[in-house]
Amino acid sequence: MFFTYASHLPRGVGFSLFSAPHLCTLAAILLFCLFGTRWYKKLPDRKRRRCARTLGLLLFLADMLRYAVYWRMGGLSIYELPLHLCGLAVYLCILHSLWKPDWLSQTLYTLCLPGACCALVFPDWTMYPFFSFVSLHSFLAHALLVLYIVAQTAVGEIVPRLSAIWKPLLFLCIVIPPIYWFDTQFHANYMFLQLPSAGSPLMILSQWARGRHAVYLMLFAGIAFLVMLCMDLPFIKRYRR
Repeated sequence: MFFTYASHLPRGVGFSLFSAPHLCTLAAILLFCLFGTRWYKKLPDRKRRRCARTLGLLLFLADMLRYAVYWRMGGLSIYELPLHLCGLAVYLCILHSLWKPDWLSQTLYTLCLPGACCALVFPDWTMYPFFSFVSLHSFLAHALLVLYIVAQTAVGEIVPRLSAIWKPLLFLCIVIPPIYWFDTQFHANYMFLQLPSAGSPLMILSQWARGRHAVYLMLFAGIAFLVMLCMDLPFIKRYRR
């Protein structure tokens, strides 16, 4: 079942949230990101740039491998497009490894980093066996996203600023309407704009909304904004110096 797509999997073969394999993987990813960032900080500037571009290339190749394997499994469809936040983050990181405008840096740190961390803690691929291509690839891809953003922040290539929070907000205002339209037209659930991810905190928002989709979206937007604020608040003292 290593290369079996979700629609062909028997029931009950997936893994549980916060099971031993999940928790061990989270611990391994935490160590990987901590030691990876520490090593990255010690590199001279030229090697840092080369390393960042290499990591961007790895993210791109990993995504291309995912498409190739999905095609072989018969699961490549419009429901596997890179329209989730983490799917977009892959290409934002690739772009950032080559070109570092401030809007991109702010978006990666304020939006994509917490998104990738939430995906690791509350993965939406638990229907797959833990030791399957999709599961292992998803953990690795999200770990690389976290490593890239944390390392770039640690060396000052990304400088979080509360005054620039409007930039990731504007990014959301640009990308969410077409993704929401795509979801409604093709019965998809990109960015979880239609339904919450099973087992995630979004389930609580759905319960609070009591089936009212507009309320769910407003609660979702409010929580997302609070998370963005919390990401920037630790850097306020730095701004004042």
